[in-house]
Amino acid sequence: MSQIVRSKEFLLGLIILIQFFIYVPYFFEVPTQIKSIESGLLTMGVVIATFALLVGLYTITRRELLKISGKKRGWPLSVWLLLILYFMIITGVVLGQTSPYFSFFTTGIVVPGDATIYALILFYMMSAGARAFKMRDLQASLLIITTVLVLLQQAPVTSYLWPGFDTIGSWLVNNWGMAITRTFAIISALGGIVLAVRLLAGKEMGITGLLKGKKKKEGEG
Repeated sequence: MSQIVRSKEFLLGLIILIQFFIYVPYFFEVPTQIKSIESGLLTMGVVIATFALLVGLYTITRRELLKISGKKRGWPLSVWLLLILYFMIITGVVLGQTSPYFSFFTTGIVVPGDATIYALILFYMMSAGARAFKMRDLQASLLIITTVLVLLQQAPVTSYLWPGFDTIGSWLVNNWGMAITRTFAIISALGGIVLAVRLLAGKEMGITGLLKGKKKKEGEG
């Protein structure tokens, strides 16, 4: 029985069946029974995602507790992390997300932390861009000039010094930026469709874990 469950044909048939009950009701009118199956599968996905969050919570807690017990480098930060993590979980569950304590930690810790992370990422991106995108040709020059103009438009002081930065940056974001975003969205959608077709055809079985097992057997051979 276990060989049948782990076989490529069984997993491929299960994937096709689940995708049928998920996607067909979205595009076509189907009987109520199929819609009920679709609703049940979506609920199962939410439950699995919830358990994945619980697994992540357990993993973080276990890792930080081991770090604290061993007095490893940075263990006071692990204590601070666990205190904030569980305080926000307990406060959000018991008092609700509208409680002043939960709002204080959100606006006082989470939001500044996110801003700090994005600021650090920006410096790394600017450093990498300065090394990679040099004005060797016309395309690289246009990329650098456009990037600098958009960055200047985001800073309030530059718009105060010259209002033209705001006009040029807004035009680039609303026209070129929107066009590029839509291009990436179309490419991502086409890539997802191609991946789904290959998966249904049995050409992309790495998602099931069979491809990894096959490579392992070939390496052992």
